Amino acid sequence: MKKLNDTGKHKTPKLWNNKALKKLIQKNNFTNLKSFLFQLLELIISFAIVITLHLTSVISSSVTIVFLVAFIFIWSARYGLLPFLVSISIFQLLLLTLFKQVQNIGGLSLNTVSIFTIVVGLIIGVVGEMLNKKIRDLQNDKKRLELENQKLLSAIGDMRVVISQLQMRIYFEGEGLIVLLERLRELEILDVDEMLTRAVEIIAEFFELENLHLYRCEGNFMRYVAGIGQKRLPNSLDTTKSRVIYDALQNGYSTLPKVIMKADITSFEPWFAVVIGEKSNAFGVFVVEDVSPEKFSETLVKYISAVAGWLYANVRTILQEERALEEVYKKPDGTWDENYYIKKKKVFEKRKERFGIPYEELCITYKSEYHNSIVNTFRKSDVLVAYPTNGKIVLRALLAVCDAQGKAKILERLINKYEIEVC
Repeated sequence: MKKLNDTGKHKTPKLWNNKALKKLIQKNNFTNLKSFLFQLLELIISFAIVITLHLTSVISSSVTIVFLVAFIFIWSARYGLLPFLVSISIFQLLLLTLFKQVQNIGGLSLNTVSIFTIVVGLIIGVVGEMLNKKIRDLQNDKKRLELENQKLLSAIGDMRVVISQLQMRIYFEGEGLIVLLERLRELEILDVDEMLTRAVEIIAEFFELENLHLYRCEGNFMRYVAGIGQKRLPNSLDTTKSRVIYDALQNGYSTLPKVIMKADITSFEPWFAVVIGEKSNAFGVFVVEDVSPEKFSETLVKYISAVAGWLYANVRTILQEERALEEVYKKPDGTWDENYYIKKKKVFEKRKERFGIPYEELCITYKSEYHNSIVNTFRKSDVLVAYPTNGKIVLRALLAVCDAQGKAKILERLINKYEIEVC
């Protein structure tokens, strides 16, 4: 590819932000208050109708109380605890005033009916509250996904504008950015790590980079995924340890010359870093530790930033598929189905062969009572499969981005804390 110059313009796609989330929360709070007021109005009207029928001697006291109890159970199931508390309070008030002369209902005293209504209504209310919360959470997730989808469509529109503006210029410089995106689009792989591993190869080849590494962000730390060329940064890295990477996380991308203008450099720094995803909540970072001065340019960084934005849209789709796989293959105790374990091991083996990214496999046996505690000691990125046998558990674990020394430390920590055997 010919040397890139610095005349291209690129506009960062507008993605999900905190302001939209706050507006969504405020709207949901108003909707919840409005819903409760309607529930209260429905309760008062229903009680009023039944009491009116009783006062006009249309129905007897016993039938009236049965109707009121039924309404309490219905509201508890439909709306949860708060409507239950309101309705049971009104019911108790009516028992103490309007129905204090009633001796019994179907052979049961009023106290028995009252206690029965409170206990059963409370149980139904708790169940109703849980179901309603789950429904509200699903509704909130749906609204948030709709907003994110709108943001993503906007980002795609912005990307199309950028590509349209640069298409002719890139065409005369050699292979076009469109060709790169087409090659990346062919990566129809429902595994994020495998897709990113192959994407690194394609991007490095297209831009003729001899050095390109990709890290996934996990809070304030980054975990190495794949890369081309020599690597000096560690497999796990605190984002504050590199000024270039930290600045990129704040601004979308950053370069060594830009950082040098702001502060003195006291340790090794990469030439540039490009964020994959949102600046405020990055999914990962492309890091180029070394590049020839004649090839380096601001436009090169912007092109890679544009590709990273497009790649992130595909990553989000694959992450949704992974979450669906998790629902199918991940067990409640945190372990995985054996088929998923085998599939993930093939991905780890491929990354090891292509990029030298280490992984280790661990097998231990222990008593079943230690199971949950032991599973929780592993990282989220590790893949576990468990085989119960004769009152014990055989646990196999794939340790992502881990060498023999790291495996030894994990075993030492487990042996010191639990009674385990290495198998």
